[in-house]
Amino acid sequence: MLSELQRTNIGTVFDALDHDRSGVITRVDFEGLAHRLAYLLGHPPGTDEARSLFVGYVGWWEQIRGQADADADGKVTREEYVAAVGQGLLEDPHYLDAVATAAGNLFAAADKDGDGMLDQSEVVVLYGVAGIAEEVAAGAFRSVDLDGDGRISRDEWLAAVRGAFASKGPEEMGAHLFGN
Repeated sequence: MLSELQRTNIGTVFDALDHDRSGVITRVDFEGLAHRLAYLLGHPPGTDEARSLFVGYVGWWEQIRGQADADADGKVTREEYVAAVGQGLLEDPHYLDAVATAAGNLFAAADKDGDGMLDQSEVVVLYGVAGIAEEVAAGAFRSVDLDGDGRISRDEWLAAVRGAFASKGPEEMGAHLFGN
């Protein structure tokens, strides 16, 4: 059974993935997010970073579609997504690998100076693409920056992303990644 925090985080994820705000998520949403992220992060079409974002996000979509598109119409409703999560989607290693790949590719594309770290301004841009407010991004950044050095490592980022999906309580890593 999903905790209230998980339900809230899953709803926030769904809203962020629904790039065109149609009330369903489709491959087009994931492609649009990848292209928009690449553009806003300064990676023109055809660059390695833009291709990596596209591959990562489409791979994530395919995992969602394969497990949540109950009526096989190429669209996943909020209800289908929540039901799939409730039936174990978040424990599926293939799904988690797809999320980690997309998150890792996103981290690499956002890491402008290639130092293996993200600062708060880079995280704010990532959140902005998903329509998540700057103050939420700043709060999430602080909750992930465990050592308080003003930077997030790739390992901290990936742990927080996994936690955003799996956290059952507010004290767990990633629980507040979406400001919930």
